Amino acid sequence: MLTRKPPPRPDRRDRSDEFASFRLSASRAVMATPASIAAVAPAPPPPAKLPRQARTDQAIRDSANGEECDMRLEQVCNGRTDTTVLSHFPGLDGDRGMGLKAADLCACYTCSACHDAIDGRAPLPEGMTRTDVLLAWFHGHLRTLVKLIRKGLV
Repeated sequence: MLTRKPPPRPDRRDRSDEFASFRLSASRAVMATPASIAAVAPAPPPPAKLPRQARTDQAIRDSANGEECDMRLEQVCNGRTDTTVLSHFPGLDGDRGMGLKAADLCACYTCSACHDAIDGRAPLPEGMTRTDVLLAWFHGHLRTLVKLIRKGLV
């Protein structure tokens, strides 16, 4: 069986000048590596922890006595003002570290039941995730900050 060759294609005209604006400049691009970045800008030192005097304020801690719970977790909050404490932020921020509580400004007035829920000593309320509980804590934190400002402690 004989096979036919396709007909030759006509030569294409040079269209490179039409795409001149899309060409990269003649500069040589080099991919950044950790070594090249470190050589240009040294990494800043990690921030130092606040001294204990700046992290703790007994007046702020004592101000929780007799206050109502600002966290107000549904199905959990007992609403008792005699169990209200200053609940520190449970995450890793707030100048917290190994063996260190967060600074007293990173805290919220909570009743004993809400405090147990945020610290993980009690199970999460039914239908709530850890994120929901943290969000309730942040809302309470804002309420607490307003109270501390009104009391003149901040």
